[in-house]
Amino acid sequence: MDALVQKCYNLASRFYILASSAIDPNSYSDEYSIEELESVDLSSATMKGLALSQIRFVKTKVLDANEALGVAGNAVYAAARSLVDIKRDVKKKNWTALTESGVLNMSGRNARDLATAYETWLSNTDIPQDALSQVSARTLAKIGKADAGQRVKAIDAIKEGKGFSEGDLNKMLRKAPVKKNMDDLLAQAATAVSKKTDLQKVEGFRSLVIENIKLKQKVKDLEYQLTECRKAVK
Repeated sequence: MDALVQKCYNLASRFYILASSAIDPNSYSDEYSIEELESVDLSSATMKGLALSQIRFVKTKVLDANEALGVAGNAVYAAARSLVDIKRDVKKKNWTALTESGVLNMSGRNARDLATAYETWLSNTDIPQDALSQVSARTLAKIGKADAGQRVKAIDAIKEGKGFSEGDLNKMLRKAPVKKNMDDLLAQAATAVSKKTDLQKVEGFRSLVIENIKLKQKVKDLEYQLTECRKAVK
């Protein structure tokens, strides 16, 4: 029954669109086709108590808003690309000075965040423009610094088009801590050692020997405690 009522309502709405409009011509224009207007699936709660002319008006403005979001998202992408072009062509001090000069229509941090996002991942993504417009420059930059797996999850969340805040990203990062494999840890250790002087290496070796002795003793203590626990259970 509800489906039939909805169908009748849609037919009536379509007829009204074809027939006439009670909307002020100055605030409404027939730039959308009937098919485009019908593609806007308003909920029953949204349409409750509205005249057909109002429903037509709301659908038109929904299409306007969605189109504007797409334009905004494209603008964000284009701005980020232009900023990176500048950043790559000048020295770091010139780049920083530019972002803080006030000549850009955004804060210095936003400019640097957009450039960072574009350099790290945004240039290679297929995020819909309307979804991109709903994410802050700070969040976009932080996604670029996340682990590859977490980054994919964040991008997928953005693609849903429901908005993705810095808080959403932080929750995602807390829930999924980065796990580094042994190769990564060894590579990091080798890099850290290569930066040390010979004296620092000797001191570091001495500290490692002492720490190793302490760890071996802890292992023995834990083994003894485990043995005693097993005896108690028996």
